Amino acid sequence: MILKLSKRALLSAMIFQAKIDPRYYLCGICFAPDGKLYATDGHRAFIGEHQSEDVTENIIVQIKGPRFTRFDYAEIDMDTGILTYCDEHGEGVAVAMVRKVDGRYPDINRVIPNGNDPVSEIGFNAGYLSDIEKAAKLYNSKWPGIIIRPNGNASSAIIELSNTFEKASVVIMPMRL
Repeated sequence: MILKLSKRALLSAMIFQAKIDPRYYLCGICFAPDGKLYATDGHRAFIGEHQSEDVTENIIVQIKGPRFTRFDYAEIDMDTGILTYCDEHGEGVAVAMVRKVDGRYPDINRVIPNGNDPVSEIGFNAGYLSDIEKAAKLYNSKWPGIIIRPNGNASSAIIELSNTFEKASVVIMPMRL
């Protein structure tokens, strides 16, 4: 099975995935059957899109090696465990090792806020906001804008990243001030 995703989706997911965590399944990126791509460290979650059609169940992959940034899209061959970074012409420019993680990925849809409860003030971890800026620049390097939809000052907020070709969002928990 070949999993295909864009540069902006892969690099953004790598920002928000857990690096070292006892919940080993959070150290990977989840490809869902509905075309969604998930990455979380337990405090914030990235929700993007992938272009794979053969996915029938959640597949969690962990990418080994250095982060490569000069590519257009990536293809992950699950049979061989190789990720190929491809340029705009479809030529492979670099490779990395990938391993499938056995585990059950958390249900991200449970933390996505349903409503939009306005608040007078809300606090966020500034480090998390800087990571959202990095992802926003991947989705629109010229005008990295975001839309913040708070749901009260005690439940998660959803942040939408602007792009005409792909949808992406980040769910982030507020912090008490």
